[in-house]
Amino acid sequence: MRGIRFAASAALCLLAASAAASDLPVIAVTAIKSSVDERSYRAYTNAKAANFQNMLETQLSKINRFRLMERNRVDEVLSEQGLQDVFTSTGSGLDIEGIDYIVYGAITRLGATERNIRTGNFESVKVVAEFGVDMKLVDVHTGEIRRAENVDLRMETGKSLGTGSFSSSEQDAAPLSTLQRAVARKVAAVITESIFPVKVVAVENGEVYLNYGEAMFERGDSLTVYREGRAFTDPDTGLSLGSARTELGTLLIKGTTDRFSTATVSSGEEPQVGDIATVSVESSGGGKGQREYLGRKI
Repeated sequence: MRGIRFAASAALCLLAASAAASDLPVIAVTAIKSSVDERSYRAYTNAKAANFQNMLETQLSKINRFRLMERNRVDEVLSEQGLQDVFTSTGSGLDIEGIDYIVYGAITRLGATERNIRTGNFESVKVVAEFGVDMKLVDVHTGEIRRAENVDLRMETGKSLGTGSFSSSEQDAAPLSTLQRAVARKVAAVITESIFPVKVVAVENGEVYLNYGEAMFERGDSLTVYREGRAFTDPDTGLSLGSARTELGTLLIKGTTDRFSTATVSSGEEPQVGDIATVSVESSGGGKGQREYLGRKI
């Protein structure tokens, strides 16, 4: 009897999990392009746009707030409607069945620079690699660009020291892959917070607890925290215009688990439960104000 009860309970849990997953919005990541202006064909092709797309899809899946449409199906759906390169921001809607949001964009920065210091018999060389993307998130039901961001990252990927007959060097085995994964995590965080905001869920003994874990953040990440104010509505259309926000300060991620993160206040005042945090990136526009989100709020 106990075994029967356990089996029934497990079946109910699986059904509940399946139902919850079916309530999540469907997101489609289109083919990432490379628009890097490089004279060298080899450098251009080595942007590895498909590799970055794989990483972005992996990160979005790990955050567990969406259902990702399978890539072949994305191409098929967009091809059927002639929308591979056509997206609007007119608010008219795209009417693509089975998709709530579309992510598209391009690699816009790729390169490496050397910094050299020489004096007498001493020489120091540092290699700094750069990788950047421009991404847009489109609400399929309205045709609105919900978020547009430029995410750039610079990282030291190698260094060497030499003096007289002694020399030492270190080099990242796959610097481009390391950079791409870091940018993919940041882009996935920006996309996610545009649909399901990052919120303060507890404040205890100077530690701030946030509702996302290691798939979204890592130690050292910086966030700006806001308090929502009065909501505004268009008197003629009745549409929500979003709400006023008061910037409280910045948070620094100190630790993560698979479900939540802890942070400390690095500047400004301590937030309260319910305050909203945003990932700190250089913005290129979009994402002003809050709207009613598609899918189940988590």
